[in-house]
Amino acid sequence: MYDHRFARFGLGLALTFLSTIVFSLMDVPTILIGCIVAIGSYHTIIEFYVGISFLLPGRRKPSFQSEGWDNQMFDHEGCPINTVSNIQTRPSPLMVMVHGWRSSSSSVSDRAMWFSERGWHVVMIELPNHGSSGEYGHWSAYRSMKAVESVATRIERIIDPSDVTSVSYYGHSMGGFIGLRLASKESLRIATHPLNRMILESPMTMYEPILDEIANGYRVPMMLRPAYRRRLIERFNESIGQNGRWSNVEEFNIPLWGVPKLPILCVQAVPDERLGMGHFERLVEVYSQPEYKGLLTTASLESLTHSGARTNEDRNDAIEHWFANAGSL
Repeated sequence: MYDHRFARFGLGLALTFLSTIVFSLMDVPTILIGCIVAIGSYHTIIEFYVGISFLLPGRRKPSFQSEGWDNQMFDHEGCPINTVSNIQTRPSPLMVMVHGWRSSSSSVSDRAMWFSERGWHVVMIELPNHGSSGEYGHWSAYRSMKAVESVATRIERIIDPSDVTSVSYYGHSMGGFIGLRLASKESLRIATHPLNRMILESPMTMYEPILDEIANGYRVPMMLRPAYRRRLIERFNESIGQNGRWSNVEEFNIPLWGVPKLPILCVQAVPDERLGMGHFERLVEVYSQPEYKGLLTTASLESLTHSGARTNEDRNDAIEHWFANAGSL
């Protein structure tokens, strides 16, 4: 299958090669040909690094399936987005849940069942390129956030708004990162309700360290990294059809990425073997500012792991205690 992440790399390679041949045949001075090759190679290398930095999730995990849980597809700009839901027979609070990177609804199904057993409506939304959802050639958290928003704002296809008493959001890892941006939109309405509360489990809060990890993994030379970052932002803007919308990587870190002004519980794995503790520390730092004081509650759990923690009693106790104090569980 053609991977269009590398379209510009392939084009640059071809043009550099053809230009070298053509100018050689035209008896152009060797130093000029060398300059052409150097410039072409420089841009081609940058485009190669940019291409591989648009990581795709790869092998999919299956969607959650169980009696009483239904699948329904939503179309978002031609990409099918799968939901897995369990709806109560009486007016109840609604929990919208989004899994993490390279996961699926199955990865958070235990949390979903926990809420369902306590009388909540639950809708799990599977990100593009994950579970049973369709796929993007250029995957990004921003495009996935827009897909989640598209589904969430049309959720009345699954549940009658009159049967929803309040709406909360649960995001694990990448799902938390998406939620931070989504919930920062004060005009957001889900089943006619604003978001009431959020639970973030070991959330990603910054893209910049992830990009540094990618750059280090692919050994992008330090001297190329400023140009690499600029080009990456340009390609990202093109992928969302908004040239010039974003200008630097820092905009994908909180607080610029988003700071929801609503009560948040962060249940954090300690240590976080996947993201490290920097993301959690940034969240605590941002919410310690006077304008956000009192909105964030944290539960740091040594018994919790970042990945594979399908069941964890300490996490469940922390969630139950938080909601009980708020009078919502």
